[in-house]
Amino acid sequence: MKRPNATSLVVFGFSLGLFASANAATLGSAVFGDVGGGTYYDSAVGDMYSAGIITGYNDGRFGPGDYVTRGQVAVMMQRLKAHLTGQSITVSSSSVSSRRVVSSSSSTTTSSSSSTSVQDTTINNAGSFRFTTGSFKVDEDRDAATINVIRYGGNAGSVTVKYTTENGTAEAGSDYDLSEGIITFADGKTSGSFQVPIVDDNESEGNETVFVKLSSPGGGGQLGSPNTATLTIVDNDEGDGSSVDPSNSHGVFVFSASEYEASEDMGSITITIDRTSGTSGTATVKFETSDGTADSSYYDQNVGTISFADGETSKTVTVTVKDNNNNNGNKTVNLKLSLPTGNATLGSLSTSTLVIVDNEISTFGKGKFRLSDNSYPDASEGSPQVIIIDRIGGSEGEVTIDYETESSLAKEGDDFTETSGTLTFKEGESQKRISIPILTDTKDDPRESFRFRIKNPTGGAETASPAEAVITIQ
Repeated sequence: MKRPNATSLVVFGFSLGLFASANAATLGSAVFGDVGGGTYYDSAVGDMYSAGIITGYNDGRFGPGDYVTRGQVAVMMQRLKAHLTGQSITVSSSSVSSRRVVSSSSSTTTSSSSSTSVQDTTINNAGSFRFTTGSFKVDEDRDAATINVIRYGGNAGSVTVKYTTENGTAEAGSDYDLSEGIITFADGKTSGSFQVPIVDDNESEGNETVFVKLSSPGGGGQLGSPNTATLTIVDNDEGDGSSVDPSNSHGVFVFSASEYEASEDMGSITITIDRTSGTSGTATVKFETSDGTADSSYYDQNVGTISFADGETSKTVTVTVKDNNNNNGNKTVNLKLSLPTGNATLGSLSTSTLVIVDNEISTFGKGKFRLSDNSYPDASEGSPQVIIIDRIGGSEGEVTIDYETESSLAKEGDDFTETSGTLTFKEGESQKRISIPILTDTKDDPRESFRFRIKNPTGGAETASPAEAVITIQ
């Protein structure tokens, strides 16, 4: 009889102890490229990684289908004991490439080379940095946009990360003020933010974009993804008709989803590009793919100009994917829109991601809907709160999910705008976003909260946890 693989041990042997004691919310798919998002072991792998009980190979893989030895099981059990009791232990083995000291109470790790095995047990307890979303939005008449950054996968020690802004279609000085600085995360702290000052002019320019970027991590921290995001400044001026049409009747180009997913054995995936806010006249936009973690052995590059006739609201393009029959984990392809013509503009979803799912390690079906997080503690008055809805475990066929807000301590109409409706996910679409307007009042309110939930999936899809989130307004 074969030994159980690492996945079985993660779920069967350690989940109870970890869920009772660990406070990490990292998913395994956020750390390891070969852990499929939404697989039954995704959260367990992430929890165990954050606790320092499991690591991975030198090439960044976890190896969810690999078999483990009795010695490796003993090492993981010893680390679990240390994590639960707070004791420090030293683990050395010829089957691993380093000797490490684990201290649950201080979350510190030291290592030194002792062999040439392929497995690396060094983990980054200092964590990684990423934006909470790939796109932010702010009204032009607001003083500043708040950009949120999180630290995940570890929270040991004081760490830093640099942030900068860069012109998109917006110009520094006339549309916003250049911002750069360093965010410091104290030991144990997992969230931070910075502000981008916004300039309110009287020109009708249409929506404009600013790129925000993270770089130069310090203190042992690393960059995660997304480390580049788009801030959209929403124009509030009607203008005099001599520049951009105030109703933006020529349209705004966006992808239909913030993420797409295709099993590598599907052959191809259809990507939809929408023209919103107006369809007057002819217009074009450039579409292009580029390598993320995938290269030409996983897909065929596609670059071209897409033409929209007067009145057309959407067009599609096809990206060919390749089945390589190897167990290499999920891979990503970058999707980008640029160079709009015909007085059309780019929207906040002018970039997206295609995930090519490794069908050797992941199942692929209708999918399950879940929220990317179950709490949003830093919602700000005057800034919309973006909620990400993921479709995990497959994206076959067209499915829908209902969503709604519900008042609690925060009141609809006073503190936020009631938001409800039905989201349609076409085949291949695996992530979409809902924006909830957070209102500004003159009251000195304490922190107030309301709920957001998803329900009633159709088309054979299901819901998964979390299906409800608490939004707290500062």
